[in-house]
Amino acid sequence: MKPFACLWWILLLLLTACTGTPAATPTPPAEPRALLAAVIDNLRGLNTFRLLIEQSGAPYVFGVTLDQGQTTVAATMQRAEGQYETPNVLYALTRLSIGGLPPINVEIFARGTDQWFKLVSTPWINFPIAEGFDPGRLIQQDSGFPRALQSLENLTYVAAETLDDGTAVEHVRGTAAGQVINDLMFGLLSLTQDSVQVDVYIDQAQQLPALLLVTLPGTATEAVPEDTVWRIEIYDINAEARIPYPDASTGQ
Repeated sequence: MKPFACLWWILLLLLTACTGTPAATPTPPAEPRALLAAVIDNLRGLNTFRLLIEQSGAPYVFGVTLDQGQTTVAATMQRAEGQYETPNVLYALTRLSIGGLPPINVEIFARGTDQWFKLVSTPWINFPIAEGFDPGRLIQQDSGFPRALQSLENLTYVAAETLDDGTAVEHVRGTAAGQVINDLMFGLLSLTQDSVQVDVYIDQAQQLPALLLVTLPGTATEAVPEDTVWRIEIYDINAEARIPYPDASTGQ
């Protein structure tokens, strides 16, 4: 073989080695509506799950009564952590800010529409702190999480992502009327906005929502230049229920 031809083949081999095998084209994700339909089916089969709700950005003020209906005060919910147990039981520890007072912790227990609440070092009080809220509606077909997901409009598939804890998720975004979000907040809020942005992060392995971000557009203020956002984490799927029943409501 002539030296020039030999050099040509060496160069060709080097170029081939550097180029490598072309990357495989990623499989396109399922249509967003189909992804959400599977999530809704799986949600309705759960026995227990835990929720962590944190609010950031501009405060969202709502009315709450802590004296059995005698007065209503303006409050904001900074954080709530709770557990749902089928068919209709929920316990949550909520952190509320009322006026300029230091934040307080309020425990809430609900079985159906029967509600109890208590402050730190006080006995349980059998009174509906969130009038009309029923935790059984959290995973019913026409309410709670299923309704919120079914009602999403302007659906788009954002990307396959990884959450901070390493969970692989499919990120879907849409908009919904504020009213359909209220059940997710234990009935404490009364959102009336026509359009709320909802980002849904679907656990790829479990086909269940791992995280929801609910954003109220246009709520930023000069004092707080970020819109109101609720971060809703869903975890400990079908873990053992550890709910402190009030003494008078332990009977099944």
